[in-house]
Order: sequence, then C-alpha cells, then structure tokens
Amino acid sequence: MSTKAQYCEIFGLHENASKDEIRKAYRKLAMQYHPDKNSDPKAHQIFIDLAEAYEILIGDKFNKEQNVVKKRNEKTFEERKKEAEHRFKKQQIREEKEQNAYFKKLTSGLKWSIFKKIAYVSLFFSIILFIEPLLPKHLESHTILEFSPKYSGILNGDVICFKTDKNLQLFIKNPDARLYSTNPEILIERSWFFHNPTKVWSKTAFINDSYEVDFSVLSLFPTIPILLLFPVFTIYFKRKSVKFTLAYFVSFYFIGIFLIYFVFTQERWLHILTLGFV
Repeated sequence: MSTKAQYCEIFGLHENASKDEIRKAYRKLAMQYHPDKNSDPKAHQIFIDLAEAYEILIGDKFNKEQNVVKKRNEKTFEERKKEAEHRFKKQQIREEKEQNAYFKKLTSGLKWSIFKKIAYVSLFFSIILFIEPLLPKHLESHTILEFSPKYSGILNGDVICFKTDKNLQLFIKNPDARLYSTNPEILIERSWFFHNPTKVWSKTAFINDSYEVDFSVLSLFPTIPILLLFPVFTIYFKRKSVKFTLAYFVSFYFIGIFLIYFVFTQERWLHILTLGFV
C-alpha cells in the first residue's frame, strides 16, 4: 500500500481522492474528534493523526514522509495536540473565508439583481392568484367537438378531456359524458385576471349541474401561489447556510423557469396588461 493510500485510509477515502474530498472528510472527522467536543483520550490521538495526515496530503509531502515521521516522534503528545488544533483552526478560517466569498458572490452583482426581480414578480403573481377566487367571473359559450375516455384526476375521481369549437382543451371532473354527447352546447366560467376555466355548465335547461375543471392553476389552489412566495422568503431569510444556498438555486432556476412559462402561456401577460378585460 502506498504512503498516500495509507493516509487516505485514515479519512476513509480511496488513494485517488481529490483535495476537496480530503478537506471535507477532514472537516467532518476533526469536528467529531476535536478535544473540545470529545474528551476520550483515544479521540485526541485520532484528532492528531487526522491533522498530520491532512497536512501531508494537502501539502503533497509524500517524498518527505520519513522526515515528517522523525519530527513527529521528537515532539511530545501535548505539542502534537496543539499543532493539530492550530491546523484545524487554520482550516476553519480558510473555509470561512471561502464561504464568505461565495455568499457575497450569490448576494451581489447582476445575478442577485435578477434574483430579486424574480422574487418580486413572483410575489405579484402570488397575490393575484390568492385574490382571484374572490373576483367576478367571465362566462363564455362553447360547443364541444369531441371528448376523450376517462382519465385519473389530480385528486379524487375521474376526468374527461373536452375540445371545443374555440380551440379550448380542458379536463372536467366527474362529468356524465352521455349528457354532452347529445347536448354539446356549454358555458365555461373563467377567472377574472388569468381567464382560467373553473366550472362548466350545460346550456340545456334540464341539466343544472356544474362540473369543476381539473389540471388547471386554480385546481391546485393554494399550492401555486404559495410556491411563488418561495423566492421572497429566500431573500427575507438570507443567511450564510446550506439551506439558503439550496433555496437560492431552487428559486432562481426552478421558480424562475416556472414563472416564465406561467406568464407567457395562455396569454396571461395580456390579461394582466388589460386587467382581465381581454
């Protein structure tokens, strides 16, 4: 077994482990066996061995390994312990500087400016989606041209896909398709701002039941408006932490892409510009 393999084995790593992998393993194990956190004398020795192995691996001192061993044997346990604590402290300082630089990169410059715009636009649409169920509805006349077999709905029950003469496709929860096969004239209720279909009625007088629309923005209420609040909460809870970094990337890429899709499909941008009148 080579010298590097022996030292890597202390960290539970293979011989070809990268320096980043070694740093991560050292940070984790050094925290576990640090004298301030672990009073077991055996843990202190492990902590010292970790620090010395880390210095050799990161400093590429394989060719000087005999000199390192000789110097190590000349020092007392306390001296080696202090040196190990000093190395660990230097590692913590270095990592803190790297984390500060990375956090500053995330929360400044053009990318952060774009992130804030995503957050505020998401907040705007979230507010509209929250109040839209309370606003007046639009009614449109359609004629069903064809309908599909039954599908499974998002929650409970079955749905049928209708296609109308105005090039509209929508899924209706638990309808009786036989009624619409002989009476294809329907009224579709749409929400005010985004004109999302919410309910369907038959225009035939003896059919009074309404059917809810599935697979739509409002059928998922309040999931989507809550989801759109995520970037704003990410800004509010801005911290130097793994949770913030994860929330940042989820908000920037997932919510950002979803927002673009949401605004530029089904003419929602036009409905907003005209305050729902078009």
